[in-house]
Amino acid sequence: MKRFTVVLTVLLTSYSLYGQEELNMPDTLLFIKNNSVADTIVRQLKISPDAVDKTITHTAKGYRRTDLLNKKVYLVDGAEVTYGDIVLKADSIVLNTETGVVYASGRPDSTGKISGQPVFKQGEESFESEALEYNFKTKKGRVFNLMTKQEEGYLRSEVTKRLDDGSLNIGMSTYSTCDADPPHFYVAFNKAKVVPGKKIVTGPAYLVLEGIPLPLVIPFGYFPLYRKNTASSGIIMPKVGQTYELGYSLRDGGYYFAIDDNFDLSLTGTIYTNGTWMLNAASTYIKRYKYSGRISLSFANNISGHKGLDDYSRSKNYRIDWSYNQDPKASPGSRFSASVNMSSSSFDRQNSYIPAEHVNTTRQSSISYSKTWDGTPFNFSTSLNHSQNVRNKTVSLNLPRAQFSMSRIYPLKNKNRIGPSRWYEDLQFQYSASIDNQVQNIRDSLLFTGEVFKNMRNGFKHEAPVSIQLRPFKKMPGFTISPQLSYSAVLYSQKYNKRLVTDYFDPELNKTRPVVITDTLRGLFYGQSVNTSISTGISPQLYGLFQFKPGSRVEAIRHVMRPSVSFSYIPVIKGLTTNMYREYTDTAGISHRYSIFEGNIFGTPSLGSRSGGLNFSVNNIVEAKVYHKNDTTGKPSKVKIIENLSASTSYNIFADSLRWAPVTTSFRTMLLDNISVAAGGSFSLYGYDSNGRMINKFYVSQTGKLLRLTGLNMSFDLDVYKLLTGKNKKGQSAEMPAGQGRTISNEDDQVNDEINALPGSNQMLKDEFGYNRFDMPWNMRLSYNLNYTKTVSTGLLSQTLALQGDVSVTRKTRITYTTGFDFNQKQITMTSVGIYRDLHCWDMSFNWIPVGTMKSWYFTLKVKASVLADLKYERRKDFRDQNF
Repeated sequence: MKRFTVVLTVLLTSYSLYGQEELNMPDTLLFIKNNSVADTIVRQLKISPDAVDKTITHTAKGYRRTDLLNKKVYLVDGAEVTYGDIVLKADSIVLNTETGVVYASGRPDSTGKISGQPVFKQGEESFESEALEYNFKTKKGRVFNLMTKQEEGYLRSEVTKRLDDGSLNIGMSTYSTCDADPPHFYVAFNKAKVVPGKKIVTGPAYLVLEGIPLPLVIPFGYFPLYRKNTASSGIIMPKVGQTYELGYSLRDGGYYFAIDDNFDLSLTGTIYTNGTWMLNAASTYIKRYKYSGRISLSFANNISGHKGLDDYSRSKNYRIDWSYNQDPKASPGSRFSASVNMSSSSFDRQNSYIPAEHVNTTRQSSISYSKTWDGTPFNFSTSLNHSQNVRNKTVSLNLPRAQFSMSRIYPLKNKNRIGPSRWYEDLQFQYSASIDNQVQNIRDSLLFTGEVFKNMRNGFKHEAPVSIQLRPFKKMPGFTISPQLSYSAVLYSQKYNKRLVTDYFDPELNKTRPVVITDTLRGLFYGQSVNTSISTGISPQLYGLFQFKPGSRVEAIRHVMRPSVSFSYIPVIKGLTTNMYREYTDTAGISHRYSIFEGNIFGTPSLGSRSGGLNFSVNNIVEAKVYHKNDTTGKPSKVKIIENLSASTSYNIFADSLRWAPVTTSFRTMLLDNISVAAGGSFSLYGYDSNGRMINKFYVSQTGKLLRLTGLNMSFDLDVYKLLTGKNKKGQSAEMPAGQGRTISNEDDQVNDEINALPGSNQMLKDEFGYNRFDMPWNMRLSYNLNYTKTVSTGLLSQTLALQGDVSVTRKTRITYTTGFDFNQKQITMTSVGIYRDLHCWDMSFNWIPVGTMKSWYFTLKVKASVLADLKYERRKDFRDQNF
């Protein structure tokens, strides 16, 4: 009887659980892996080998129902199931506690739209679908109407199988980088395999644009999936093109090697049907807190014309680019950097598609190292330098150049002195030493030959100046006296000796004639000079102030004048200077003096011949304090009326004639806060003779005019947008609160965004008359430059006008332009027009150079996302094409 009662109680309890609806309470005891239960009959539960190996927890915002007979749990409204690192959320979830299978789905609302769609997340992987079925034991499942984001793209499929390794086998599917619903474009395929975070491999695929299938079919598709801040090795697809001169082409195709986080390598090539080809190797390297840089090597075999005809030519060209930047934290006190940019003279002209590189005539390279010692005045630097003129095909090198210097020190300074210092404590001492090895203007074809060292010149120079600045009058702090003593010396491996040979045989003329021959003597030759000088000057500041009546918008105007007068004198010191000058006599009996070091790197140290002169200059600044109309602070702001107005000249006391130097003037100001005006001039005080030569006679005595114009320059730079609108570069008015006059755009509606950006939109704010404000974003800068050089008989005038700017026709359409006019050549300078259109997930651009030698155009339509960077359409007409 007792046994029957126990069985009946268990059965009744089971049936009551079957019909129970529970509140939202987490349950973690559905599966007991290995727990001890205090029971005198059964000591340990046996766990099935097919049981799940982790605890399953589940919750629901609505309600939960447990079916013990069928071993299922029903979760409705905000259901969530967690198993290890797997989190599944959906409106409705059914969990089979025996098999470990879970089924999740959404629920249609009154409009038929599915809400609460299942979201499956495991680690960094997540996807959304209409329904899914997943087995926690086998880690396999099926997903219906999947939508998942794979890095930059979105994958959609009807039926998907998820395997235990996390990969997906999918049927009819689409892939797109467009986040619109429906997407503006996608790649459709009937089967594919997805390895999350790595790749998508498909069968036959085709492109669908705006719902229209295009006849662009590929036998298979491969989409590498790049995680942010990571790189993956892969094929670089070539660009297909055509030019009139070179034929059809495959450009910049190859392979990219993502070697590690610090180093990569790309190998690419280009080939044309006329036989031209180019190879390129490029690598980027970086080590955190140490260094970063990039190196690129290119070699090209260029063919132009037609074989067998006169226009046929073939050349081999190269280009080397290398950059290296050391992190400041890597080695405090020392720094190494490199910027190498060198090539054969015709590389850019025959291989570059960038117009700016075709007009660039010079290339510069530098590899440098510098070192400073903390707590000392010493520093050291060395560099290798390269300068190339691609127009005349010459190269100049410094191999290497080094400099050691000691910054200014005060050897007599008393560091423990309390109170004012003594005058002699201002004594200054400096030292610098330089060594250089130069190759000047060698043909670039000889760059990697022994001719480089045969043409090399080298030299050493060091200097040690000692000076002091005295202020003898306390009431005149602007008056100074500055004596200086300097030592300068050079060391060369060669010197020159000139001599007259009267019976030199000239093989070209086949006769003898007198010639001055320069002999080069090899060895070590040292030359030095000691010079002393004294200078004095005064530079006071004079102020003028004009105040306006109270209540005026202009409070005051101030004029600051800084006149300066200085005198310098260099006496002759004999006995301490090496004799570095020689003489030779020509056939006419005239003696010529020359330096044995002329033409060397550092030249000849100054002999300290007697000289002296006066220098005069004056600088003017005019400022005003102005109250702005809408200013609420009550404080005036400073406005510069004239930023600079200066004039200067000098007088050489010991010159035998023409002692006055030209008078130079300069002027700079800003008009209306956006028109920059600058001007400068050069004037002579002397007249000229009938042959146009300047003579030692003042111009005023010839013409009655004090100065004779010899040169003039002038420039205007105008911000047209700011002039017409009164707004700054951000588009806000200086006298209008931010946002007023701007359009109100609807970010949720792309069409409204476009309309709202156009003039006349009824979404635009009104002005005081009730009209829509014209507020199309645009910028325009206009600049004018004039240079005038005046000789006695003629004047050379050059004028150029430049215009550049952009206008945003809509929020997603921008037009840029650059043009100008050369008044001397009477022709338009290089002109370019660019149109850019943001097509949501696509970019469209058109660049056109309509006139000039660089005449060309280039159209491109491409996907924004880098994963589909090769999905694009390009058309171009290159400036190198003969029939444009």
